[in-house]
Amino acid sequence: MTATMKGQFDWTLPARDYCDPALYERERKEIFARNWMLFTWSERLKKPGDYVSGTIAGYPVFAMRDDDGVVRAFHNVCRHRGAQLLTEGEGHCGKLVVCPYHSWSYTRSGQLNKAVDFGEGITFDAKEWGLYAIDAEEWRGLIFLRLERGGESLIEWLGPIHDMAADYPLDKQHYFMSKDRDCAVDWKTYGENYLECYHCRTMHPGLCESLDIDSYRIDTYAKEKFFHLHAPKREGGFTRGLYFYRFPFLMLNLYDWGSSIATIEPLGPGRIRHINWYFFTDVSPEKAEENRKSAEWSAQIVTEDLDIITGVQRNLEAGVYTRGPLSPKYEYAVKAFQDMARGALDPRQPLRGVAAE
Repeated sequence: MTATMKGQFDWTLPARDYCDPALYERERKEIFARNWMLFTWSERLKKPGDYVSGTIAGYPVFAMRDDDGVVRAFHNVCRHRGAQLLTEGEGHCGKLVVCPYHSWSYTRSGQLNKAVDFGEGITFDAKEWGLYAIDAEEWRGLIFLRLERGGESLIEWLGPIHDMAADYPLDKQHYFMSKDRDCAVDWKTYGENYLECYHCRTMHPGLCESLDIDSYRIDTYAKEKFFHLHAPKREGGFTRGLYFYRFPFLMLNLYDWGSSIATIEPLGPGRIRHINWYFFTDVSPEKAEENRKSAEWSAQIVTEDLDIITGVQRNLEAGVYTRGPLSPKYEYAVKAFQDMARGALDPRQPLRGVAAE
């Protein structure tokens, strides 16, 4: 601490932790792969054979409803020569998933069905040569995947969120629109911004008009790795708000008018895709204009955040700023988030760049 700094406070992570390729690869394997990640919503998989494909943390995957109505998920890769099995973002595959390269086929449960004309007398065990499975579970109309199999169930992972969100009708709401954006921002940069309202009066006039920012609180649940953000509705304001952030990057933003469901897809060190879906109970044409206004009000807050933190990320990478102090009054949740990010990494591997003060 320099002579001009008095009192007790914590420091941010070192700037290089937001752009280090080696650290990102550790995060990808030790954080992203081990946690449940929001992937899609249940209404997209109405019938057996319906699928949605995409990527999570750089891994091509797909989710499909099987013959028993259960959602299953797999790496989107053929066991023969590594071809991508499903090339469309969503669709219906019929009774079998057929590789477009050499026509190997798989059942909806992921077992190998047939290695077409492979060679006389050669057989493959259907289970052993099935698709690479990953965990999949549904919760109130949302579908989550986990790359590293086993561990706590989705309900256990959500922890207190499951009960705290019970009176919001998530499972009765329907998809209305989405707004996805690729940004030159690290996933930690975004999470830290979300978990403090120190900037709200400066950055979010629309939010401040609706919520009593003086009463805005962020409750930190370190053991359960989630944050409960809440503020009462201002008299005459647009909405009350209830916000949950589950580490590493699930955001459930619940309003009177519906839900803004958001997550992050890390694309690399210092790069993310911000994914935001908007759900409403009534998605009839008569409500379309009102719903769109509500969604755009919410999306504007994200735009305001991204505009400022893109510059933050640029400076984190520039090499001048190294780190800064955290406000114990407003940024205690940022400190908790950073502790979660450090703690989730394998303690046997040293975290480069974390120096004692």
